[in-house]
Amino acid sequence: MKDAQHLIRVVIIFAAAIAGFLFVRSLLVPPSFGKLGHYRADAVDEFAQLPRHYAGEPACKKCHAQQASDKAKSGHSSISCESCHGALLAHAESPKSADSKPRKPKEAEVRAFCGNCHGKSVSRPAKFPQVDLEEHNRGMACNQCHQPHRPK
Repeated sequence: MKDAQHLIRVVIIFAAAIAGFLFVRSLLVPPSFGKLGHYRADAVDEFAQLPRHYAGEPACKKCHAQQASDKAKSGHSSISCESCHGALLAHAESPKSADSKPRKPKEAEVRAFCGNCHGKSVSRPAKFPQVDLEEHNRGMACNQCHQPHRPK
């Protein structure tokens, strides 16, 4: 029994450490954590209260049917309009307002803008359309040959 005392002390220390950890965890973990998965359920309501910026694809299609039709038949069909043109809720709510115009890259920016997605990169899938921006039609804007809503 004399030799077992050191084991009892270690067990008591471990039990105290575990109890301390559980107590501190109960103070730090929000009550809504885990109710809807591995996150804080209250965050859903908090995010819903934030101001919106994006209108969504259906809002674009209401006024821009031709562009939406062209895009739907192209390789860009799965990409939201707002991925390229920026957040458009203000534009959808007030289309005539000068400060709510959709972003359209300037001629000098087009090549770099398209290169964000289509520049050659080993990290992209081999079948994804990529170009070497240093070699492919050097100095030309992409939209001189490719219409963005119908890129082929």
